[in-house]
Amino acid sequence: MGGFPDNNIDNYELGQLPSVPHVLLQLIEACHKADVSFDELSEIVQRDVGLCAKVLAAAEQSELTHSGAAGESFSRQLVKLGVNTVRTIAITTAVDHFFSPFDESHGRQLGRVWRDSLATAHCARGLAQLVGYERTEEAYLAGLLHKTGALLLLQRAPTQYAQLIGRDLPEGELDDSEIALYGVTASQLAGQIARQWGATPLLVDALRYQRESTASILDAPRLVKLVNFSRRLVTRMAPDETLVEQAEQLFELSEAEVKGLLAGVQESVAAVASTFGVSIDWQLGVEQDFSTDSEDVRLGLARKVREFALLDGIQRHLAASGELQAVLRTSLHDLSMLFGIGSGICFLCDADGGSISAVVANCAEQEQISEFVLKLKPGRSLLAESVMGRRVVSSLDPGVAERLSVVDRQLVEMLGKEGMICLPLHRGVNDIGVVAAAVSRVDLHRLTRDAEFLRCFAETLATAVEQRQLLARGREEALQQERELKQSQLRKLVHEANNPLAIIKNYLQVLSIRLGNESGVQDQLSILSEEIERVAGIILRMRDITPMQEVAHGVVDVNELIRDLLGVFRVSHFVTRGIRAEVNLDDSAPPILSNRNSLKQILTNLIKNAVEAMPEGGVLSVTSRDRVNIDGIQYIELRLADSGPGIAEELLDSVFRPVKSTKGGAHSGLGLTIVKNLLSDIDGSISCSNGVKSGAEFIIHLPRSVENQ
Repeated sequence: MGGFPDNNIDNYELGQLPSVPHVLLQLIEACHKADVSFDELSEIVQRDVGLCAKVLAAAEQSELTHSGAAGESFSRQLVKLGVNTVRTIAITTAVDHFFSPFDESHGRQLGRVWRDSLATAHCARGLAQLVGYERTEEAYLAGLLHKTGALLLLQRAPTQYAQLIGRDLPEGELDDSEIALYGVTASQLAGQIARQWGATPLLVDALRYQRESTASILDAPRLVKLVNFSRRLVTRMAPDETLVEQAEQLFELSEAEVKGLLAGVQESVAAVASTFGVSIDWQLGVEQDFSTDSEDVRLGLARKVREFALLDGIQRHLAASGELQAVLRTSLHDLSMLFGIGSGICFLCDADGGSISAVVANCAEQEQISEFVLKLKPGRSLLAESVMGRRVVSSLDPGVAERLSVVDRQLVEMLGKEGMICLPLHRGVNDIGVVAAAVSRVDLHRLTRDAEFLRCFAETLATAVEQRQLLARGREEALQQERELKQSQLRKLVHEANNPLAIIKNYLQVLSIRLGNESGVQDQLSILSEEIERVAGIILRMRDITPMQEVAHGVVDVNELIRDLLGVFRVSHFVTRGIRAEVNLDDSAPPILSNRNSLKQILTNLIKNAVEAMPEGGVLSVTSRDRVNIDGIQYIELRLADSGPGIAEELLDSVFRPVKSTKGGAHSGLGLTIVKNLLSDIDGSISCSNGVKSGAEFIIHLPRSVENQ
């Protein structure tokens, strides 16, 4: 391969390669999406030669690609660059577009370059498939990039070069004119750019030799022939006798195959153009152009750039807001500033995902909104409908007013306007919450127009909220690990303290034997022995010491909690041990006000004990019963019975005190002590007994405290 002309590529502003605004709009909208995939971004970027060129340049400059940027999977390069870099390229290109020298006439020329580049890319890929060239994506990329040199010349001298290529000169004359005017041909310039990006030598040559005659490339590598012929076919858009002959010479293709290839190319390009509202009628021939620089397109692009800038400001504003409550208050302020929404209430999903609770509002006191805890069930509220359907809904939507629930009407009144709009917050598969905001019909019309921007705002807020929740969860997990570490250390100390106590007790026994029957001394030794036993018991109970925790009450569906836990144990313990669960739950039992975490630990300990009592398999019976009256007070009763050996008779009286259990090993029986203490904290009670034939049964009574009772 010969050297390139002595022309400094640095004289060309590669970063300002023009792009078709329609594709820019698609890319900016995709970058707005929280769940956008790199395959989706790759598909959009590879619709425009300017964007594609900038991504390749960024990949080479970042030194993230090591072996030929253009030879590596394009999607892989985007992954390495990251969404933020792609977003920056899109915004920078959009801003450059406003300051570019292109007018509508130049926009038509750019549209033609775009059409020919995309058509050549599709043609090269289709041709590669026909002739068995395996690197079809490389062929597509080479076809797309074949006009990068022409784009650079168009960017450098828009009027002059547009006039030059508008003359439709024969290729030899066009090369001569380009050299006379710029010192380099567009083909040479395209190859030089690709080489600078670290493209493979074959791809560089495919760009350099795209205008060479068919006779001169008969023995060239297939990629060179693919791009060369694809460019010729796209330039004419009609398989005349000359093109058919060239197809036969280069690839042994028939006229029918060439026509089929061309039809597929035309269909693919027309389909892409239709995604941004442009109709291409190939019956009009290659002279058909469309402008890439209309007033409507500029306004659309300006609107997207503005939204992007505002969202960036929102992200920074929320990031600087500190804790979760501050983030939510800031979001209500931003809603007011951006969308004219004056009043709002932020609801967040509870930990179990079954309800949403009002957290922050700018239209009511905290004491008022704390009463709003809404179930996420169909038909219960407009907010539940918004969260579950993950869509924006409004009380002013047609047909909605007639089915508003009482809580919906209360919220509309509290917000203080004609209606209410519900903006769901979610990240991926995780529901975060919903914002209820005051709207009038005029507001709703404006928000409908800005629906995409409103959705992006919701995604930005959901991301900020999720980050704060993850941080809080991380801090709590760190504290829990620290508590567990201290508990472990305490257990070690207990173990170490028990050793000298055991030695002292043994020596007392030896001393008692040596002193004989001296009653006074024996009484004193007995007292010492009892006190040592008491100290040992105190030290043993220290293992059950946990940090004081506030008993946080919430709405708990006990039956649902039981089903969830049995589902977990069924997979992890029941199947492997041959245990069968018999479940008989009273569905009339309502959700009660209690501590979900405490109930979960209580049931977990009891089920785990039952499993350990049936190592060879058995039956675990779990029942619930509503409205059990004890001394005039209503309770919900839970019974857990196993078919194991039961509780040893000598342990029945002290089963809820920390004594040695029948599990064997070093178990101290603290699990049931914890159960009793947790039940005491929530005003519950527990009793136990052995079955008539076998097994143990535990009976729990929970106060039937119902919400709004």
